[in-house]
Amino acid sequence: MEADDEVHAPTFDESARDPDPANDNNVLRRLADAGELIAAIPAMLGFFPHRSLVVALLGPHPSKDGVQAIGAVSRFDIDSATDPAETPGLTRVLKSICLSQNASSTLMIVVDDRPTGSTTARNLLRHLAQAGIEPSHAWWVKRIAAGTRYRDLLRPGHDGRVDDPRASTVAFAQVLDGHQISASRDELTDLLAPSLVLADQVRSHLASAVARYRDDLTAAYTPNRMREQQRNRIMWVLYQISTAEELPSSAQDLATTVALLRDRTIRDIMYGLARSEGRGAAEALWREIASATDGYDRAEAATLFGYSAYFHGNTVVAGIAIATALDADPSHTMAALLEIALGERLPADQIRVLAEVGVSVAAELGIDIT
Repeated sequence: MEADDEVHAPTFDESARDPDPANDNNVLRRLADAGELIAAIPAMLGFFPHRSLVVALLGPHPSKDGVQAIGAVSRFDIDSATDPAETPGLTRVLKSICLSQNASSTLMIVVDDRPTGSTTARNLLRHLAQAGIEPSHAWWVKRIAAGTRYRDLLRPGHDGRVDDPRASTVAFAQVLDGHQISASRDELTDLLAPSLVLADQVRSHLASAVARYRDDLTAAYTPNRMREQQRNRIMWVLYQISTAEELPSSAQDLATTVALLRDRTIRDIMYGLARSEGRGAAEALWREIASATDGYDRAEAATLFGYSAYFHGNTVVAGIAIATALDADPSHTMAALLEIALGERLPADQIRVLAEVGVSVAAELGIDIT
């Protein structure tokens, strides 16, 4: 392919957690009720979008005839989306999303609080139309907040006001499912921000923790005794997770966990926690380790955290975590595979086999992590 003909997919695309189309909270019953739809966007994304293009795809409900369901929601940085150089890539991504989701119609919401926001939104729609992307409905709003006025970009005179985002039925369902709605994307990114102080503390214990586990395995002599050592260490990690809320891990304990995660068997078992009742506590530990380490160890913890988020359909957080992992260690195999799965928008049920393997490996050692 000649350089002038090469088209790159833009890097500003994010997908929301995939809603369960069987859940009535995710079904858009009234297309005219734009205020309700716009108010539900933060819950679907997991954060309040700022200066963004949000694309929601509608398709036939899998079990209810005549009912349309939101099958996917994606967010794009508005400045990148309106850059003429990015238009081919944006168009390519949108067409790919529509094809993968079997979408029957496309809804677009432009969130831009600048004085030129509505003009930017109209220009964007015009450029997309020229590229063959024409939404069935489109709106512009300064911000997604209760009472904020939205403008209908395709039907003049059908403007209205946004419902309360935190009181929407989708938001209520997400909170019940354990998902919090962040004030911004930056707030989600900060979940895995490095902690230099804690990193120094953990680093001071890490070499001895690695040596101690290596020596324990060497002293085990036989395969059966080595398995017993692994089993004991796995139980120790599970105890750390189960008591994390009452007794936060010390820097030394975190270093020991980091050393144990370098054992492939133990690491594989930890993926199984994504389907366990303790997955919230496990995610908290993976976040803490990611913040306290660098390189391979940071990538490992961020990948565990990202996989758990992906397992539960929170693909925005999963994408941030996997990007963090690959930034820490570009050669991390599992992070690279999950990045591909996210990029191809594979549904969560297609990556759940990894958790099943973890549960199975744990069972072989006589440990039930369900």
